[in-house]
Amino acid sequence: MPLTGGHTPGVVRAGDTVRRPLQPGSARIHRLLAYFERCGFDGAPRFLGIDARGREVLSFIEGFAPPHNGFELSEEGVRAGARLIRRVHDLTEGTEFAAGSEVACHPNLSQPNFIFRDMIPVAIIDWDTTLPGTRLANFADFLWAFVHPAVYGEGEPAARMLRVAADAYRWTGPGLVDAMLTTVRDFATGFGNNPGALDWGLAELAHLERNAGLFRARLPA
Repeated sequence: MPLTGGHTPGVVRAGDTVRRPLQPGSARIHRLLAYFERCGFDGAPRFLGIDARGREVLSFIEGFAPPHNGFELSEEGVRAGARLIRRVHDLTEGTEFAAGSEVACHPNLSQPNFIFRDMIPVAIIDWDTTLPGTRLANFADFLWAFVHPAVYGEGEPAARMLRVAADAYRWTGPGLVDAMLTTVRDFATGFGNNPGALDWGLAELAHLERNAGLFRARLPA
């Protein structure tokens, strides 16, 4: 059965597995998934091998994969997502997957790359282009793309959900809002000839800029 929603064509489900075409760098991601399994981390698919057609075989994780971003989540759901990110960062710090940087960073922490059960995230999928990076940049990406403060409106409701995530991650450093602004500015200006997506991205940026002062006051410094 074809699986849709990602950016890799030819992904199918076969029983309790997912079959995906190999990509450049697949071997490194296979080592990462095997490492997660050895560490007892069940928030990512298991790498099960290569099939007769040369496709990677991953475990299928039962649950709901959102078709788009921007679902309003409960505080429990936001906490669970933040804890998944903290676990990934803690596990990969100082490993080959950090490659001289701080941690390994999933490249797109938007809601469609999480598997939910009862709207609580239990796993992260689509690790293909995971790269070395910093906790700050990756967690800021999560705060915007997964917590998605714009769906909670202006002011305190959005600030509260960001603080819920930061507390669950146990974040203590400065710079989160500035890192979020960098992420959203890069996103908002990266659409080229897609005016609809550009308008949406600029609206997201405007929301963050309007609320940046409040978010700085509410988030840990």
